Amino acid sequence: MVKFLILFIQFFVLIFLVTYFSSNSFLVTFEINELIYAFSSNLLLFFLVLIILICFITLFFYFKSRYKIQKYFLLKDKKNLQKGYGYFADAMISLANKDKKNAVIANKKMKKLIKDDHGLSMLLNSEILKIEKKYQELSLLHEEMIKNKKTETLGYKGLMEENINKEDYHHAFIYGERLFQLNPFIDKLYLTLVSIIAKTRNWNQLINISKQAYNKKIIDIKTFNQNTSIALYEISKIKINSDPKESLNLIYKAIKLNGPFPPFIKLYLEILMIQNEISKIKKIIKKYWNDQPSSSLRIIIAEFLKNNNLANLDNIKFITKNSYNDAESKKLLVDFAIHNSDWSLARESIKGLIKFNPDREICEFMASLEMGEFNDIQKRDSWLLRAENANIDEIWICQITNTSQLHWSSVSNSGHFNSLEWKRPKMISKNLLKYD
Repeated sequence: MVKFLILFIQFFVLIFLVTYFSSNSFLVTFEINELIYAFSSNLLLFFLVLIILICFITLFFYFKSRYKIQKYFLLKDKKNLQKGYGYFADAMISLANKDKKNAVIANKKMKKLIKDDHGLSMLLNSEILKIEKKYQELSLLHEEMIKNKKTETLGYKGLMEENINKEDYHHAFIYGERLFQLNPFIDKLYLTLVSIIAKTRNWNQLINISKQAYNKKIIDIKTFNQNTSIALYEISKIKINSDPKESLNLIYKAIKLNGPFPPFIKLYLEILMIQNEISKIKKIIKKYWNDQPSSSLRIIIAEFLKNNNLANLDNIKFITKNSYNDAESKKLLVDFAIHNSDWSLARESIKGLIKFNPDREICEFMASLEMGEFNDIQKRDSWLLRAENANIDEIWICQITNTSQLHWSSVSNSGHFNSLEWKRPKMISKNLLKYD
């Protein structure tokens, strides 16, 4: 409406000027080489109006045709993009089907149609180079990708994976950390970084990355507590001789985060032993035993007390005083009664543990009892035979490889972080019986 009004006003002004000048015509004269030329002003006005009309018509057709030409090229570009993305999709499908030949052909066609989207081409090239196993070219391509804002995350991810495959975990973490800063929400990125940290044993980085991941709600509080406590445990182990006080402080923080986890308690006791805190050791063992008696904690306590000449029965009775009726407490008493040759206490404590189908550990206790008290080889061998066919006791089993090990470690013998679980194997396997 406004444009029409402006056009109307311009047309009205033009008509007014034409009418005015035609009604008030005058003679226009000029001299050239002593010749005088004269013509009416109406003729001049006619040519001026004609020139204006020609210019108007020319501009009208110019702009109209220009927009049509632009529209034509835009539609052509759009069609090329659609075809190009179609070839990109074909290439990715071919890659998924491991059809390298068609993937390369589709990539070449895509490049002809999509010339400006360099990032898309680099992405496709990287996948093709992976299939072709041209790792040197792939590395150079990843270096180029990190210079492009659109593809820098893909570049850092590619470089991280390259270095993981080469087992260069130092550089893998550098690229992984940069990737985490750019986009921490990439699927399984946190888990990959944790795995790399476990290889390099850079436990302070585990604390930092876990804190960032928790703040961004990538991991829950349980995972944060577990991973942070393991990092504190490992740092505590490193400082046990150089700075026992700090080591004790770190393992105490780890236990507060992750609860009375038996391997943590074991390290706690070892640090106290270095400081010769015998009285405190007994109280700590009793406290954690009363809180949560378990077979894993019992084995750790038994090993610790025997290795440090604290295996007398008075200490065991002190520890189990408030939990005497618990099955694990009875096993602890049986173990140390046999160790101290107190056969009557051993037999009294093992009552109720010998069921219709006793587990392997009970059978082995009974074998030791019969041999130690009566030197009865026949009964000992009978119990040992039952032990071979009994249920396997709980052990540390890697949930990824299903292999077992005698002692817990933050990184399993098969190389996986926090993958060990204390449980009874579902089936007997020679592989499971290979301890570290």
